[in-house]
Amino acid sequence: MRSDQVTTTGAAVHVRFGAVPIQMPPILDDLVRDHLQLRGQSPYGRDAGWLFPGGVPGRPLTTENIRSQLVDVGIKPYQTRKATLFQLAAQIPAPVLAELLGMTDRNASQWAHLAARDWQNYISLR
Repeated sequence: MRSDQVTTTGAAVHVRFGAVPIQMPPILDDLVRDHLQLRGQSPYGRDAGWLFPGGVPGRPLTTENIRSQLVDVGIKPYQTRKATLFQLAAQIPAPVLAELLGMTDRNASQWAHLAARDWQNYISLR
């Protein structure tokens, strides 16, 4: 993720994961702002535009590096990601989800199918 994907305006922070910028919730606003400020104070000057610069100059942090740091503080990214996709798929139409997150229409449709709240067979399940 590049730092130019983050836009801070007044009290809001927007992050662009795909084509559409998403406003971050208030709790994330402060975290993103703090991170951008600390990143800008790096004496190494080796971030090359990465939001999360890695140890190798001009390269971002690896996925495994970020994942292991999150797990160390008790956050399980894979389970959290699945739960979030499930919740989003239950709340917004699949084409909107696909465009918003930059995933394929088929993938978004599969999440929507998993999250469907179909009560047609409620009596038989009961």
